[in-house]
Order: sequence, then structure tokens, then C-alpha cells
Amino acid sequence: MLKYFDRKSGIKVFHDDNLDVLRNLADDSINLIYCDILYNTGKTFDDYNDNLGSPMEAVEWYRPRFLQMKRVLASNGSIFIHCNWRLDSYIRILMDEIFGGNCFRNRIYRKHSGERGFYSNFDSQVDIILYYVKNPKDFVFNEIQRKTPKIVPLFENGYIPDRSWYQPIPGQQIVDLISQNKHWLVSRSQLIKMIKRNEVRVINDLPYRFTTAASVGNLWDEPYMLDQYSRTDTAEAYDTPKPDAVLGRIITMCSNEGDTVADFFMGGGTTAVIAKKLKRKGIFCDISGKACAVTIQKLKALDN
Repeated sequence: MLKYFDRKSGIKVFHDDNLDVLRNLADDSINLIYCDILYNTGKTFDDYNDNLGSPMEAVEWYRPRFLQMKRVLASNGSIFIHCNWRLDSYIRILMDEIFGGNCFRNRIYRKHSGERGFYSNFDSQVDIILYYVKNPKDFVFNEIQRKTPKIVPLFENGYIPDRSWYQPIPGQQIVDLISQNKHWLVSRSQLIKMIKRNEVRVINDLPYRFTTAASVGNLWDEPYMLDQYSRTDTAEAYDTPKPDAVLGRIITMCSNEGDTVADFFMGGGTTAVIAKKLKRKGIFCDISGKACAVTIQKLKALDN
């Protein structure tokens, strides 16, 4: 059931089972999907049940949903699945099966807190975000720019057949990584773009990039990436709201203005709010009436 539609921003909020919503979406219609899925903690909350059974039962519950997500994802789209240690390995195998292992881009570790006083085990301080693309040769990835330029190598030791090729650099020499038993760290299409921007320099027969682009690692442990609540206090709407910075980074780097972002486990609506702020359209849904009410309230507040 459609509960909210802002024609100006193109944001829609559905109160429904995400599988039903997905089945009614067109092929290749979503540019970016982010889902902070059920972690299968076995806990029962006031508006939803986080118990999907055994890990294999959970996998079978997710399977039709991920198949639909692949169908609706645009050909150059990306998908981020946010989970934790309970299911991340199982979900990784399922996502490899559905999207293909070659479409796996990274496992992101998002630090959520400091030590919390777990004395019978090593304290868990990170969530896992699995990052996949629909097409490993064509996907949106916007670099973040910094003020200070830096030089970075475009090569690494070891020969890889499809990553070791001869490359002429206009005004410079041909780069031969094959004879040096090295390979390129970027694809041909990425390299050509760098060459056209005059960013590539050959130093001692090896290629380097002069750039103001900032590299972003897969350990997200900056203070603003941590949870902004404590486990002894009650959060505004849900106990585990993800920081705005997490969604801001994902949406900024892996979609463009005017693209459509989707979150099929909407919760407190952080994805919807950040998508609207960043001038993206969106499809958002949750089976919880509370989640829909909280999200719609936040979206309306942006217009005040």
C-alpha cells in the first residue's frame, strides 16, 4: 500500500511486504539499493519479529527477495546489504550465487561502537556491508575529491592475464607491465579516463596517477560512522538507527543526482531522508506501520 508520494522529489513510501513491492517494480528501474536487513537475532520487538529460524532458513527467506532485487537493479546499479556476524557469511554465498562472484566488490566493516563490556567472548564492534554491482565492467562510482593532490601507483606486483597489457601514454613512453611481472590496478576504461584527464605519469618505466581523488577504505571507523546512541538509552524511533554519514557516503559515491535509490527494509527512514537531501528519487518500504509513520514524518519535516 502506497502511504506517501512526494511528486516533487519522486520519493515513495510503501507499507507492505518488501517481496510484494519488489514484484510490482519494473526491470532495471533502481539505480542503487541499500538494505539494513533483519539480522536474525531471535529477538521480538514491539513492531517486528527478528527471527527467521536457522541460518539456512533465513537464506531461503532472503532468496526470492534478492532475486527480485537483481531484476529491478539497473544495468549499472549497485547493491549494499548491511548485516552482522550472524548471517554475513551465508548472505555472501547467496549473493555470489544470485549476482555472481565477479560482481562482488567489497566487504565493508562499519565500526558501530567501542567496547561494550562483553566478558564471555571477544566484543563485537563492527557491522558488515556487502557491496555488489550488476555489471562489474559498468557501474557508478564517484570519487570523493580532496584539496591536496597526491601520487599513487597504478600497478602491483604479479602477472594477471587480463590486467597486464601494453599501454601507450601520449607524450610519454609505452608502459610494459608484462615484462616487469606486474599488473594494472585499474580497468582499461578507468585508465583511459585518467589519461584523458592528464593524470597519468610514467616514472622509472612505471605508471602513477597524480590526483586529488581521495581513496576510501573498507574500514569505516571514523567517529561520525559510529552509532549515535547508547544501549542504555532509547533511540528516537529504533534502537539501531544507522548514522547519516553511512548512507551519505554510499549514496554520494554510488549514484548520481536524479537516480532512484531503494531501501526495502526501511526502518527509521535514514536512507529515504538522505536520498531526498541528495536529490535522489526513491522507493522505500517496510512491513511495519511504525517505520512508515516515522519515515514519513521525517520526510515531511525536510520541507519545513
